[in-house]
Amino acid sequence: MRTITDQQFVAADVLTNMVWDENKRQIEKWGVQTRTPAEWMLYLSEEVGELAEAISEREYRNGRNADVLKEAIQVATLALKIAEMYRME
Repeated sequence: MRTITDQQFVAADVLTNMVWDENKRQIEKWGVQTRTPAEWMLYLSEEVGELAEAISEREYRNGRNADVLKEAIQVATLALKIAEMYRME
């Protein structure tokens, strides 16, 4: 199994833009959502599962880095939305 190294957010501006774009995509698809904390956690868990699947595909079945990145951005976007909701509460 290969290892990868923490890049210390050297591409933070690029990643932030990707999260912003994903947020816009989610709102266009689902609208602004109001859910219970448990529902938000279920959605986040589902996204983490998809990230795990993408990593597994990448590591064991010649999956694509792009798929891992896409799922990681979706996880980050939803996690930040949850953080924002609690920050604003």
